[in-house]
Amino acid sequence: MGIPGGFGSTLVGGLVSAMLYGITTLQAYMYYMRNFEDTSTMKFMVAAVWVLDTLHVSFVCHMEYYYLITNWGAPTSLEYIVWSFPASILIDVIVITIVQLFFARTIYHLCRRQLRWLVIVPLVLLVLAHVGFAMATAIVIFINSTFSFASYTRFYTTTPAAIAIALAEVLITVSLCTLLRTSNSAVPRTKRLLNTLVIYAVNRCLLILPVVITMAVTGTDNLFVWASTFDLIVGKLYANSLLASLNTRQYLRSHSSGPESDLCMNAVHFASPPNPLADVKSSRDEVRQFAECKAAVIDITTKLAFD
Repeated sequence: MGIPGGFGSTLVGGLVSAMLYGITTLQAYMYYMRNFEDTSTMKFMVAAVWVLDTLHVSFVCHMEYYYLITNWGAPTSLEYIVWSFPASILIDVIVITIVQLFFARTIYHLCRRQLRWLVIVPLVLLVLAHVGFAMATAIVIFINSTFSFASYTRFYTTTPAAIAIALAEVLITVSLCTLLRTSNSAVPRTKRLLNTLVIYAVNRCLLILPVVITMAVTGTDNLFVWASTFDLIVGKLYANSLLASLNTRQYLRSHSSGPESDLCMNAVHFASPPNPLADVKSSRDEVRQFAECKAAVIDITTKLAFD
């Protein structure tokens, strides 16, 4: 195979990747500034995702500099794949796996005990399938670093890996939407909160799934075109979806416990206001007696109504 095409799309993919990395960095900064109460494990996971995303954008920059600057005007060098490309694939695999397992953990805690494993086991199997196919792609490219050989891996490893991601993403979204919609609540504010979470889950799927499906069904025979336009982006979409879900928790908490919270009345006792002593004359003994009208205290206690 001669000089591979698609270096223009590689440049565009790298620019979009750098832009998404900036959003990842901003979201990571916002997370550490706002979520002090999170566990050390959660904070370590966010740090790991950001460090991996930093390594990924570094490998992308190295790859583009190698092809577009260092070896400009040297056609023979463009027939080989530089090491930073398969390295970026490995980084993507790790980031996507972390994010999908995070949402699998969320589904595990939301599911009823009888249904947990019916949902989690297929999801974990899809995640492991993606890891296996994607790592096989990276290893094959490391060993045989030519574009002519790497193009054959599309049908045996890259397409199955993309299909596994797509199926896992659909399963995650359907599971989250089903669990949230079946969490019936009589409290209007809680209903609005659940509807908001459903919208977030659907938007996340609509953001990631088209890219993943395009990776799976693209008809190009040039692996580099596929990699430059989609593989450089999809990992950062997953990283941003994870950080966005963590950063929106405080916003959702504030809207679920604001001043308009639904109130539950424990006891209400109505009484007339206190009256002065009134003279009451008996009809039988015609003796003037004094009757006292006692005032009752209104006892109204309120509490926030949560499901």
